[in-house]
Amino acid sequence: MIETTALPLPHGITLTCRSSGERGRPVLLFLHGFPEAAFVWDGLLTHFSQPQHGGYRCVAPNLRGYAGSSAPADVAAYRPKHLVQDILALIDIETGGPEGQLAALVAHDWGGALAWNLAARHPARLARLAIVNAPHPGTFVRELQHSPEQQ
Repeated sequence: MIETTALPLPHGITLTCRSSGERGRPVLLFLHGFPEAAFVWDGLLTHFSQPQHGGYRCVAPNLRGYAGSSAPADVAAYRPKHLVQDILALIDIETGGPEGQLAALVAHDWGGALAWNLAARHPARLARLAIVNAPHPGTFVRELQHSPEQQ
C-alpha cells in the first residue's frame, strides 16, 4: 500500500512523499524528473517493498515546488544546493540520522541531475546509484561546450 505524507524537514521545507514498505528496512529513494511528480514511481514502490522483491522501504518525494511540497517564491531557492539539502534531510529521516545510508538512490531526468550532485558530494550516503535519462555532469558539460546539436 502506498501512503502519501507531508514530511517537515529541519530547515523549514516540507516534502510530500509517497512511500511503501516498513520503516527500519533498507531504503530505496526515488527522484522524479520534470514535469512528473512522485507518482511516476508508484509501480516500483509497490514492487520493491514486497518481501519477495527485497522488502525495502521505498520513498519517492515530490521535489521542492511539486505536488504539495513547499514551493518558495524566490527562484534562488531552487538552486541544486538547496534541493540536495532537501534530499539529504529526507535521507536522515528515513535512515535514522546523518550516518545513515540508502540502499540505492534511483533517479530520472531532473531528479538524475540532483542525484549525480548528491552522489558526488556525499558518496557515503548511498550504497548504489541508478540514473535513468540523465547524463553524467562531465559528459553533459563536454557536449554543451563542443556539440552544436546540444548547444
